Amino acid sequence: MIPRKKIDVKKQEVIDSCTNCGGTVCSECGAKAARIERYAYANIPVEYWGKSFKEFSGDANFKKIIAKKIQDIDKTYSDGKSLMFIGSLGTGKSYSASCILKRAIAAGYTGLYVTMADVVANILSSEVDTSKYYKNLVSADFLVIDEFSSHWIFPSEKSEQLFGTSLEFVLRTRFQNQLPTILCSNDSDVDEIFGGFFAKSFRSLRNHHVELYVIGGIDYRRKDA
Repeated sequence: MIPRKKIDVKKQEVIDSCTNCGGTVCSECGAKAARIERYAYANIPVEYWGKSFKEFSGDANFKKIIAKKIQDIDKTYSDGKSLMFIGSLGTGKSYSASCILKRAIAAGYTGLYVTMADVVANILSSEVDTSKYYKNLVSADFLVIDEFSSHWIFPSEKSEQLFGTSLEFVLRTRFQNQLPTILCSNDSDVDEIFGGFFAKSFRSLRNHHVELYVIGGIDYRRKDA
């Protein structure tokens, strides 16, 4: 959860930097500040709030494809296709997923950004209402699951059963209801994230419902450092 103080600070920065009103709050900076509130509610990481996809400096072909999806977000939602971004660290997977989610939120859709670690922690937590948590994952118009990796699943039959059943339910429900879901992974063989039966099940779902993009390039975060 993003601290309230951080949200307020970022909203004030937007207002103070407005060239139209000089910080007195006009319709333009007011709308931007309101979007920040919605970004926070969707759990989008703070570092992506002020970034535009026009600034994306990664794989050029990938940029063209994702730019079209962002520009016509209504069609992206209507088509209902899910996306999977595979690439090494720093190639722009989270950046791109966040830009799609921000555009969707600005257009009036609901959205949620989580990591695989978030999902695992909430499934295991005795303090979380898991039925409500699953409902949030299943019902958002757009869902991003970042760090989609086997690293977060303990290597045991019991844990594979637990997480496989839970995540398969979420993904199958969203895919079949044509709710855009964006999965970001560093794993080269994404079909092996789940073990046993769930590996076959996920492969089948992915082949039918997901557009998979392998992002080339270097770690652009290191390049810009």
